[in-house]
Amino acid sequence: MAAISILLVEDDRSTAYLIEHILVSANFAVDVVSTASAALRRLTEHQYRLVISDLRLPDGDGIAVADRAAELGMKTAILTGYALSISPEQAAHHEVWMKPMRPVELIAAVERCIARCGA
Repeated sequence: MAAISILLVEDDRSTAYLIEHILVSANFAVDVVSTASAALRRLTEHQYRLVISDLRLPDGDGIAVADRAAELGMKTAILTGYALSISPEQAAHHEVWMKPMRPVELIAAVERCIARCGA
């Protein structure tokens, strides 16, 4: 059985590395990009089961990335230290996870999110 594919959009290299390592250790296939533009390109090239995006990116925001992924039928999550800056309307369309997350919490959140979209 193929690993479930996840796109991680995170501009902080050490955070991206840590999250990628946690998810790969849990047998997920993870692609990592650091900008909104790179994420939007990836979304046209590959169908991900889940897109996890940081809220604040160097060239845009993670909400735009998550919105586009959702339009394409992908499950979405915003992982941010600025959860209170997300409007209720935006939060209603995407999972919102607060940084930092312990590894066990991250894996559990990913598994719950994927289960809701019919893994």
